[in-house]
Amino acid sequence: MSSTETVSWRAVLNGPNAGMFAVLSFGVWLHAADSTVVATLMPSVVFDIGGAELISWNYMLYELASIAAACCGALVARRFGLRRAMIWSAVAFGLGCAISAVTPIMGGMLLGRAIQGAGGGLLVALTMIGASSLFPSHYAPRVMAAISAVWGASAFVGPLIGGFFAEYSDWRYGFWAFVVQSGALALALRLALPAALEAGDETARIPWRRLAVLSASVLAVAVAGLKDTFSMQSAGMCLFGLLGLILFLRLDGRAGNDRLLPRAIGDIRAPAWSGLTGVFLLAVVTTPFVVYGPVLLSILHGIGPIAAGYMVALESVAWTVGALAFSGAVGASQQRVIRYSFIGVAVGCAGLSIFVASGPIWLLLPLLFLQGMGFGACFGHILHRCVDLVPQDDKDRAASALSSIQTFGYALGAAVIGLIANAVGFGVDPGPATAGAASHWVFGAMVPVALIAVLTIRLLPQTNPTPHAPEGAA
Repeated sequence: MSSTETVSWRAVLNGPNAGMFAVLSFGVWLHAADSTVVATLMPSVVFDIGGAELISWNYMLYELASIAAACCGALVARRFGLRRAMIWSAVAFGLGCAISAVTPIMGGMLLGRAIQGAGGGLLVALTMIGASSLFPSHYAPRVMAAISAVWGASAFVGPLIGGFFAEYSDWRYGFWAFVVQSGALALALRLALPAALEAGDETARIPWRRLAVLSASVLAVAVAGLKDTFSMQSAGMCLFGLLGLILFLRLDGRAGNDRLLPRAIGDIRAPAWSGLTGVFLLAVVTTPFVVYGPVLLSILHGIGPIAAGYMVALESVAWTVGALAFSGAVGASQQRVIRYSFIGVAVGCAGLSIFVASGPIWLLLPLLFLQGMGFGACFGHILHRCVDLVPQDDKDRAASALSSIQTFGYALGAAVIGLIANAVGFGVDPGPATAGAASHWVFGAMVPVALIAVLTIRLLPQTNPTPHAPEGAA
């Protein structure tokens, strides 16, 4: 089949493909649902074992470990083989959940969350590699659309699961439920993925020094966003994080075959650069509502936590709708989907900068839907194009890098908007006046970033890349 022909769902899910797709989706479910379940369980955790002052570190360490592990996706797959790497990632995730389930103190919870983040982040990165290597390259938008449906479902199902264990059972059973699921995933991976994917390259080495630089950079950015007031210290930490990221990219670019990321990420002349950069910028742009939306709506409009939570979940659902609706685009249509998706996100961002403060509330719903749908519609197509635009030895790196780039965009976006909100006094006096000012500045600051993203994605080549053959599908 030509890469310019639309791939049917029957072709994607037929025969051996069905089993491979199922286990890839299962891995994404664990990582996605764990975040929403734990968010619901955390009040019960704090009531039982204490540590309220460390709540934010549960999320920060989870994201830090997730980013660092995801960056290693391609090297880990090369070192141990894709099947073995995914199995051990599932085991690590289960181990982290078990530690969280038995810990009597918040310190143990932090350790468990860090291990969960590492296992889950690596699972998602390896899933991206699997989506691009186990199927023909032009299947990628369909495969990613279906996987996005799993991610979107977790936005609704996760809080229900967490709420059930928190209210009707014991929060520890919530973690044990994920231990069981991770064991089931490890077994399913053993059975569903081709045995040929077991082989690895023993010469591949994990670059701990570069990972330490990356981790310090992400941690500095994350801590900068936790400050209650704007200060030179918080701005300096954010700058330190950005300089550390630049150092990491320089070190990684000189690492030869042991690179963590594709060369294209640091080379503006590379055909895939605009796609990789575009995903990063969209992640930054779509961060404000997730972080500040619920609290601003509560202060300014009296919106309750449940309604605000489902407004946040609307973006995840819209991502799924966009991914499924436009997954069949090929050729010139694919290019138009990518470009118009970026424009849609920019329009949604601009609208939120105006109407979060003033209302009406109902108008936020189509704007949030537009943001989520735009990101979801283009993600699988960018994965397809970037993987096919990089050299053969960088294809697995390009596939796994997308999840790392996206997550780092969320972390940087959260830190930057935290600095902006605190600069107008929201961290010290979260009243209606400062909330109104914060809403304009937090969302308004993302509008130029969105416009840069729209211009950046226009650099993505319009010609159809040469498709690659699958490594593991029959």
